[in-house]
Amino acid sequence: MDNREERQRDYDQLARDVNLEDITSSQHNREVLRQLRDNDLEHRLLTIESEEAEEGFEEDIWDRSTFVVKDGSDDIGWLGYFIGRSEVLQTLFIQYLPDESVKEFIGWVNLNRSIQRLCIEYDLGDDTIFNDLIPMRIKNNNLNHIEITGVNIGRERARRLALVLNQQCDQKTPLCLQLKRNNLDAEGLRALATSLSTKLGHLSITENQIGMNGGEVLGAVIRSKAFSQLTGLDIGGNNIDDEGVQVLAAELSKCTNIKNLDLSGNRAITAVGLGFISGLLGAANCRIESINLSSMYIGDDVAEVLAAALVGNKYLVKLIFSLDNAMGYENDEYVSASITDSGWSAFSKLLCNTSSINSTYMSNHTLAQMCHQYDHSPPPPYICKYLQLNARQNIDTAKIAKIKILLNHPDLDMEPFFQKQLKLLPHVMSWFQRARSCHSNPSGRVLTRTQSQKHVLSRELSAVYKFIRGMPMVAADGYCKYVLKTALKRKRKLQLMIQKAEEEEEWAQKRLKKPEPE
Repeated sequence: MDNREERQRDYDQLARDVNLEDITSSQHNREVLRQLRDNDLEHRLLTIESEEAEEGFEEDIWDRSTFVVKDGSDDIGWLGYFIGRSEVLQTLFIQYLPDESVKEFIGWVNLNRSIQRLCIEYDLGDDTIFNDLIPMRIKNNNLNHIEITGVNIGRERARRLALVLNQQCDQKTPLCLQLKRNNLDAEGLRALATSLSTKLGHLSITENQIGMNGGEVLGAVIRSKAFSQLTGLDIGGNNIDDEGVQVLAAELSKCTNIKNLDLSGNRAITAVGLGFISGLLGAANCRIESINLSSMYIGDDVAEVLAAALVGNKYLVKLIFSLDNAMGYENDEYVSASITDSGWSAFSKLLCNTSSINSTYMSNHTLAQMCHQYDHSPPPPYICKYLQLNARQNIDTAKIAKIKILLNHPDLDMEPFFQKQLKLLPHVMSWFQRARSCHSNPSGRVLTRTQSQKHVLSRELSAVYKFIRGMPMVAADGYCKYVLKTALKRKRKLQLMIQKAEEEEEWAQKRLKKPEPE
């Protein structure tokens, strides 16, 4: 029996009777250990934080899921033991560990099989993260979300990280990998991409040092087999410029699996670069549902280009840009831009083009959000009205189009249908009947079902009246044909009844063998 097995046996025996007060520095930490021991974690997550981070906060701000380490007073070995034995812990945040306890702690944590998300915000030194902690994924097939923040990751560490991630035996779902503020440069990203074989579902490399020449590397990342199932790409705050985003947009235009793209904080991207993004959003293969352009140059010129690109887009739901600080570089000068009535007019036309019924029908009925939820400067009310309408999850786009038509076209023109005479009238009637469940009036106020039906019924009667008034003789002829058709149908029915009665009479006479009456 090796030392680890012997130590585990000793801990198992002591765990039954250990006094939590003897191994913790506070009642709060004792409660956290009790939850881990009894598999009673309230939120199924645990944060390990230092005592210094607690200073300046009220004591009750630390919830029941935070273990506050006081060096020399808390037994980190026991903390690691209970984490390793836990069957309910799903998320583990490591924001601090005493240097002398790291190895023992990680040894126990590697026994855990329930953790799904591992977040490391503290450099454990000596490549411990890559050599000892991340390898827990080899045996824990539930671990599919790894975040590393504030740890220096150069080319060799990036390659080591990729090799460790490749070692998982049975990968159930694509991995979500987030590397934030790690000084990761373009070459480090290249080393990660070329060495990685495990499938990624989401890659976040925000606030690193990919740089202005990182476009080629990002293109290689997207083409890599390890990223064939990538649905989310977050490259915000990497000082990417117009040339980089041009290469990135060209690669993404060939890709149908990316659903979420975050370019926020790349302030070196100007209106020229955003033009490439607009081309991407207008591409036939583009399936992006959310794009973040916060803290970038967004003015009327960019707004008009974006709106034009989204006319035929049926996938984008969120187009995020900061209206409080739309800023960036233009002609080597740092500028702050804002969208005026001209830019908002382009978006208004995108969401609901009122020039004709057909133009309204062909408007964008998918885009539902254009700024952060808590932005202090939201879009104008006439934009928000249509965004909120598009955001209704219980209404499909066809019904949204009907609502917009009813809101903006109170007098529907029936004359284009007259060339087919009354053949299209049943289809028009059917359209109105389906529209009765659209709960909006011209002011945008939500209606009850009864109010909505009355509102649509008046438009329906108006349409029928226009058909009758526009084609009086056709309507009269149609009525006569209807009467004749009904009469002939009744006549045929009577003839069949008489024929059947005569057959029954003949059968009965033969049965009774009686002569026919004279």
